[in-house]
Amino acid sequence: MHKIIISHIIILFGLSASLCFAEEIKKEDKNNDGKPDMWIYYDDNKRPVKIESDRNYDGRPDLWISYGKKGQRRTVIDLNFDGRPDMYSYYQYGQRVKLEIDFDYDGNLDQINKYMDNKIVKMQKLDKKTGKLETVFDKSGLYLSQKKNAQEYKQKTEPLTDSKTLPEKNKTKQKRN
Repeated sequence: MHKIIISHIIILFGLSASLCFAEEIKKEDKNNDGKPDMWIYYDDNKRPVKIESDRNYDGRPDLWISYGKKGQRRTVIDLNFDGRPDMYSYYQYGQRVKLEIDFDYDGNLDQINKYMDNKIVKMQKLDKKTGKLETVFDKSGLYLSQKKNAQEYKQKTEPLTDSKTLPEKNKTKQKRN
């Protein structure tokens, strides 16, 4: 569990370091109180690299969105507004690939879900007795093999009229001609 916490701290430091490369920061005031509650960081190509938002208007960010290479995006949310992230969502080309949640706000992840094609394929939950993540279900291998078989089937299909396995179809064609 400590490894998970340390990895998240490293990720947050990495995101902070990436802000040093931001060329422009745009501030927005969504509730018109005169104080910014959204910050958008742009790179030198005018593309957003990170967004921070204060959803409860207390002056502290509680939502962070960071954009990576090749369609990658990570969203981090402080669900209970205590200053610590509680939910991490990872996306690839707009589709969620992973979700990590700390339901009881104790700093430890309680559930990790993995997704393929917007469908949950693996779920792990924290066993409070052992302190370890236990797999509730894992269909990721099955899902991949089904997807592979479906692709192979599409590639190998041929129309029934040209089928060599149904000679009676060909015989009726020959009689008609």
